Amino acid sequence: MLNKAVAIDGPGASGKTSVGREVARCLRFRFMDTGLMYRAATWQAMRLRIPVYDDEALTQMTQAMDIDLTSSDCGDRLLINGVDATAELRARDIDRNVSAVSAVEGVRRELVPQQRRIAEQGPIVMVGRDICTAVLPDARTKIYLDASAEVRAERRFAEMNQIGMAVTPKQVLADIERRDRIDSDRAVTPLRIAEGAVVINTDDLTITEVVGKIIEAVRDC
Repeated sequence: MLNKAVAIDGPGASGKTSVGREVARCLRFRFMDTGLMYRAATWQAMRLRIPVYDDEALTQMTQAMDIDLTSSDCGDRLLINGVDATAELRARDIDRNVSAVSAVEGVRRELVPQQRRIAEQGPIVMVGRDICTAVLPDARTKIYLDASAEVRAERRFAEMNQIGMAVTPKQVLADIERRDRIDSDRAVTPLRIAEGAVVINTDDLTITEVVGKIIEAVRDC
């Protein structure tokens, strides 16, 4: 079924989720933001007060986690051991720690097979930071969305401001740059452009324009 998988990678706030969800709607594919699974692991670690540098404890925690992705009228919902934590997964504390948690080899080892099983169940648009390179390297369509750190910080600040989170543009930019360094430098499946991926810079493009480029790439593959 991977010939009907659209794999989308890119750094934080490059537009992966908004664009990916719209591409899935246009193609009538399922949609999955794998970043939510790593945010779920981070959320659980914070609840259990497990340090982000304790690889063994984080791996054991992830092994014990029961994660379910369900659809609702409000969009995708993530259940962690039966608890809907979706509304809490975009919190600033999660933003600041998710890259460190997702860099843990054991955490990725436990989550990647689940992501692959979901992809094998039928046509899907899957977004993340290592979908093209590690999770679905055989996907027919591979996309890398990019944007400058400044533009991405503006987008993330607008999102956080809209839901009433008390942050400054400077803080958001610093978080974006720090996460970029962690994602690019981690030893396990670092963020990079996959061979054969179509690179789209979204700095000056609307969501509609980016979606159009991806649909075109799907049809050309």
